[in-house]
This record gives sequence, C-alpha cells and structure tokens, in this order.
Amino acid sequence: MSSKQVLRKVKIEGGYLDFNAAHFITYGGKCERLHGHNYCVMVEIEGELGEDKLVFDFTVLKRITKDICRTLNHRFLLPLHNTHLELIPTSREWEIRFRDKRYIFPRADVVELPIDNSSAERLAEYICHELSTILSREYDISRLHTIMVGVSEAPTQMAYYQRSLLG
Repeated sequence: MSSKQVLRKVKIEGGYLDFNAAHFITYGGKCERLHGHNYCVMVEIEGELGEDKLVFDFTVLKRITKDICRTLNHRFLLPLHNTHLELIPTSREWEIRFRDKRYIFPRADVVELPIDNSSAERLAEYICHELSTILSREYDISRLHTIMVGVSEAPTQMAYYQRSLLG
C-alpha cells in the first residue's frame, strides 16, 4: 500500500442525538417570540485511520455528543453575550429584557451559553467547541483533521460549523 495520506470521515446523526429547548433570537432590531424546537445534531470527523483501522470510535463520539445534548435538553437557551438583551440574574432566576418585552425564567430552567445569539449557527459552533475541548482533553486526536457539527431545528433546516483539530 502507498504511504500517501488518505483522509476518511465518520459521521453520527439521528437516533438520540437531539434535544428539545426554548429560545428566541434577535435580528434586524427585532426579537422573535419565545418558541421551541426539537433540535437534532450531526457530527462529522475527518482524519486518518489509526492502528485499529478506525478514524474515531463511533460509540465514544455518540456518548460525548449525547452528554452535551442532555445539558441543553428541556431548557431555555440563554445567549450570555447578546448585546441586544438586558440580562439581570438573581440567585433564583434570570430576568431578560428586550425593549418592552420582559421574561423571567427560573435559573434551573436556563442553560447559560457563551454565545451572542441562540441561532442554529451559533448552537452548532457551541456544540463543536464543547466536543473539541472534550476530545482534545480526554483522547488522542493527533490523527484527526477537522470536526463539523450540524444542528437542525426542523427537518429542512440545518446549520453547520466546522473547525480544524490540527495543532
């Protein structure tokens, strides 16, 4: 066989890689109405085969992704860095204001996300960052090149985020 580098991909999606959550996004000076989605997550990793002839273990990748989904499930997705929202935390709740709109959520029902909007694009980026962090901390990813995460909020709508895992 040739010593030429061959990249391969593994992909996980469907099944239990999902979460149900409430959110709204701000755009164009407006704020959507509060609503929810049944989000689905897809993960694709590109890399070289290891000694075991795997790019990465599907079982491990599914477990980590499901754990991340579990932290988002049945929660309100709060973008902590949204400059259009006024966020007022107390020990028991979050008050969120956008112009004349005002929402109050129990803290236990909120997941605080280090993003600027809870769009599918930013959720894909957030999940990708969380996965990359866990993979690099707990596994040998020296043969992996890229990771891509897709987040769908409806069967016909998916946003993707891809990043390098090299160096």
